[in-house]
Amino acid sequence: MGNPFLLQACLRLNTEEIPKELELGREYTFSKEGHRLYQIKVPMDLRTTDWDFVARIIITQYTLGDNKTEGTYIPVKLFSEEERKIITKTYVSDEEVRSVLERLVE
Repeated sequence: MGNPFLLQACLRLNTEEIPKELELGREYTFSKEGHRLYQIKVPMDLRTTDWDFVARIIITQYTLGDNKTEGTYIPVKLFSEEERKIITKTYVSDEEVRSVLERLVE
């Protein structure tokens, strides 16, 4: 029996878990269910659970245990509302990726 880990390319949080006024360079905490692996001090997206783009962040540390992942992140780039909408539109969903891969197999 193994211990499942999820390798994460972004940090997705419920909208209510994201401060309304993020501050550049300020440290914030997060908690996620399950064991998740994040790159440390590598820029990544902060997104809502609906995949809406919020900011670019770095995760500074995290711990795993009791089937949860807890850590801290720092916003390194904040965007205007217009920039957020544009970046959100560029997201490629899992369904879009599957569709392309299925065509390759045919």
